[in-house]
Amino acid sequence: MKKPYITLFLGILFSCLVFFAKAQKKTVTDTTSSIADGLNKGIVELGLRTEKAWRNTASVFTISGEELTRMTSGNLLNTLQGRIPGLTIITGSGEPGYDNPTFYVRGQSSWNLGGGSVLIYLDGFQVDMGAITSLSAYEIESVTLLKDAVALAMYGMEGGSGVIMFKTKRGQEGPNKIIVNGRYGIQRAIQLPKVMNAYDYTRYYNQALTNDGLAVRYPNPELYKAGNDPLHPNVNWYDEVLKQNSVIQNYNLSFKGGNSKAKYFVFMDHTDFSGLYKNAKELDKDFGTNAQYRRENIRANLDLQMSKNLSVQASISGITEDKYTPAGFTATSLFNNMMRIPAAAFPVKNPNNSWGNGSAYDFNPVQLLKQNGIWSSHTRNIQTNFSFAEKLDAITPGLRFNGAVSYSNQYVGYYAKTFTVPSYEIRKDANDNPILDASGKITYSQRGVIGESISDGETSHWYRTILQAWFDYNRTFGKHTFTGKLLAKKQNYSHNGMVYPLRNQGISGNMTYDYDAKYIVDLSAGYTGSADFAEGQRYGLFPALGLGWIASQENFLKESKDIDFLKLRVSYGKTGNTNENYRFLYQQWVNSSSGFLFGDENKWYEGFAEGPFANPKASWEVKKIFNIGVDLQMFKKFSLNLDLFSEKRTGIIQIDQADVPDYTGFSLPYMNSGEVKNSGFEAVLAYNNQTPTFEYYVKGMLSFARNKIISISETTQPQDYLYRKGYAISQYRGLVSNGYYETSDFDADGKLLTTVVQSGYSNVKPGDLKYIDQDGNGIINDYDKKPINFSNIPELTLGFNFGFRYKGFDLDAFFQAVTNRTVILPQAYTTPFVNNNNITIFSENSWTPQNANGATSPRLSSLNSLNNTQSSDFWMRDGSFLKLRSLELGYTFPKRSIIRNMEMVRLFLNGTNIFTWDKIDHLEAENLSMGYPLMRSFSLGLKVKF
Repeated sequence: MKKPYITLFLGILFSCLVFFAKAQKKTVTDTTSSIADGLNKGIVELGLRTEKAWRNTASVFTISGEELTRMTSGNLLNTLQGRIPGLTIITGSGEPGYDNPTFYVRGQSSWNLGGGSVLIYLDGFQVDMGAITSLSAYEIESVTLLKDAVALAMYGMEGGSGVIMFKTKRGQEGPNKIIVNGRYGIQRAIQLPKVMNAYDYTRYYNQALTNDGLAVRYPNPELYKAGNDPLHPNVNWYDEVLKQNSVIQNYNLSFKGGNSKAKYFVFMDHTDFSGLYKNAKELDKDFGTNAQYRRENIRANLDLQMSKNLSVQASISGITEDKYTPAGFTATSLFNNMMRIPAAAFPVKNPNNSWGNGSAYDFNPVQLLKQNGIWSSHTRNIQTNFSFAEKLDAITPGLRFNGAVSYSNQYVGYYAKTFTVPSYEIRKDANDNPILDASGKITYSQRGVIGESISDGETSHWYRTILQAWFDYNRTFGKHTFTGKLLAKKQNYSHNGMVYPLRNQGISGNMTYDYDAKYIVDLSAGYTGSADFAEGQRYGLFPALGLGWIASQENFLKESKDIDFLKLRVSYGKTGNTNENYRFLYQQWVNSSSGFLFGDENKWYEGFAEGPFANPKASWEVKKIFNIGVDLQMFKKFSLNLDLFSEKRTGIIQIDQADVPDYTGFSLPYMNSGEVKNSGFEAVLAYNNQTPTFEYYVKGMLSFARNKIISISETTQPQDYLYRKGYAISQYRGLVSNGYYETSDFDADGKLLTTVVQSGYSNVKPGDLKYIDQDGNGIINDYDKKPINFSNIPELTLGFNFGFRYKGFDLDAFFQAVTNRTVILPQAYTTPFVNNNNITIFSENSWTPQNANGATSPRLSSLNSLNNTQSSDFWMRDGSFLKLRSLELGYTFPKRSIIRNMEMVRLFLNGTNIFTWDKIDHLEAENLSMGYPLMRSFSLGLKVKF
């Protein structure tokens, strides 16, 4: 349908409403008085519109900002873990300032959209993820997740991955309220890899060399037991580099109040999270540094009633962030090397007090941490919003015109001061003895030289401008109530790495009708466009229909003493997704190429290469969503919310697989030909009971989502299990292990018997992994890799929250669990000695002829075995876990015992990520990365209200 017809359709729709309004002179009272009070008063934030909770037919879930304050984190998104059904959040790191998570709404439904493609709105305007991660939980009023078509249709081609709505606090009529919050605590690593000491390392390394038929490297491992001899060191790099605890601090101050003419909310916050690095400035205060994250937030939200009909809202927020890390390497590199460098490799300091080093590693973590310098970034994030609303009751009661503008700007500046000093390797002979010079002194090989460099001035910028104008309508005629919205929006987004800004615009509308507060019809549509597509292909219509039935308003339930509220709802519609990585596919691009050889002399010429063929019909991804839901309240204490959904995503961008000869110099175009189905459910069950002195509550949440590829471009495969079609997007694949090759599998010359399955990857020996030959050809290769278990993204997520309040005491506990999840052990952790890797506790029971029946890992070897390092179920583990995410115990002092003018004083103890129960030994199941670990925190806090 073309743009003019859509505009005409929406215009006629609103004209009919206005005409119907003018034809009705009689106004009546709301017929919803018998609906449960809490639901009748509640408002659901849908981003581009709002709706009364009882009248809402969309699948949404809202939590308060107060719940988020119970998690200690420098990143607001991480406080949402497990608390919103349908939202999966996976934390990537515990490093201060670099702990952005990946997140999905109702799992995965496209292989082109990663864990961050969810649309994020703040106070009614789209923002970048960086604008949210740096917010304080104390300035948040609520967070709402939009999941189905009725909730997402107005977002058009941007809403297909779901929308998270953040709403900040605003002023209220009443006297000025001053609230002070303070929190001071410590963090420590939840789990660090367990590496072996120098004595065990040297013993096992000798064993690996013997298995390889090589001479041992450490003739006398006993020399490494004591650990006080720098010639035979025993260095625990984690102990040398890391502290047990790091300090976390957060303090904020807010002012809130107003009257009928003006209301205000002002907020200021200071956050400081330090890293785990030990004595980072001990030797050089100018260059040494610890990891650190410091943030300052300020916000002012103002509401003004300019006249009887005109109201204005203005908001401005500013955030500065400063991040500090050691220069010259990342935290991931530092932690990987702490695990990778053996305890016996070299001492921190040599006998002559110079820095130790080893040629195989060339990385002394202590030296680099203390003397390598500083890298820092400074971020400034500003967002300004202005909106107005003008009542047009003179035209028709219930009509209102609104306008809004938002401008956000993020700047990041980088600074690095790097200082290098030499380090020295003790020279040793083949018998592990130091090589002495003529005077009998130890000789060294120098690594590195003295140097200094400063880098200043590199910057990044992001800009976003949004213009919105809309009409609202809200009117009741007898038993008929109409609400509606017609909105026009234009957005421009750019950053300095983007050649062409992202520009999109569109109109969207919604009309909700209810009859007698029992039957609800909710029609939403978005007609949006993007400059990323060819003319004539830039706009799309995304309609959705929702139906609701308030069964508790029917006569057969209206007088029920048990059922307070019962609503059944169903919705169907479509939304879409664009992708910044696939822009302007309708144009033919020429890419810079490395060049080509030409002529009799094979002379090299610089040149260009033609990119994929243009596709003038290239479009966006489309997702159609069907949702059924139930909302139930009983006994004024119990509530149940249940949603079942089925999604079909089409138009996923891919290049169709075909054999195109290289000499043609071209590749096929990107096509919208991929298809995925995704289905699941969410349930929330809650119970709340209170007496004059005691209140308690229990809430359980459950989310399940499973996807399946319906259509994906693939080359022809000899076996059905080799296709991705029919399996989940991120489905793990690999060989199926079948024990180990035993001594009996080889002849007297050490050759593998022909009757035993052969490895197509490398020569095998006793103790190497053996696999099942899936295709029966007698050779193990990639054609034997099949789908195994699940992916790293859990299909099933559970949350459980309970707490109580009694005579000033309060307790709140929150557990999260995930299951139907598979993780893969890191090779650096499981493959000792290869590429100079360290050995961890994982390999302490490796295969030997003596323990062949009880071995839990392959034979030790110093040589890389392609057979053993293949993706297989041997390296996969059940990634399920149960975690006590937060526990908070507080006490609110009686008013009679606190200082005058203080309305409330509350003292509390808080713990975050306290305990984890999982099925993986010695590693943190939530994140198996060998980088900066996830953190556990304990803090003491105080809240004072004046």
